[in-house]
Amino acid sequence: MYNRKWGQDRRRFQRLSLNLIVWYKALRPENLCRMLGSSDLAAVTLDISPFGMAFISKHNIPTYSDIGLKFIVFDSQLNPYESLAVPIEVNAKVRSCMPYEEEGYRVGVSFSNIDLEKQQKLAHLMRECLRPIIPIPLH
Repeated sequence: MYNRKWGQDRRRFQRLSLNLIVWYKALRPENLCRMLGSSDLAAVTLDISPFGMAFISKHNIPTYSDIGLKFIVFDSQLNPYESLAVPIEVNAKVRSCMPYEEEGYRVGVSFSNIDLEKQQKLAHLMRECLRPIIPIPLH
């Protein structure tokens, strides 16, 4: 999300470009709930942080709408089956929604009820993905 000066990022928190499947459903307002239905809809994330994410939706979701999100983050320190068993579920507030190529809409959200454990899991994921890879010399 950029302000009027070209190339300046307004975000307070760094985001990690990451493609994950995320499931979302409308919580409020009521007319959005009727439009999207009660089942979870699948989308693909563009980026994520411990405090929010952006994803591609087929639907134009109005700013300030409340949505429920569900996604799975694999943690290298856990048994992979444990990660599969426990998706992260959070509520979020839509902060932006704009057309995104022919694929639909880019929806930016901030998490509204994320607890410390989930934030730490996302922060750990970001650290793991952003840490430099140090080559091991082969002797």
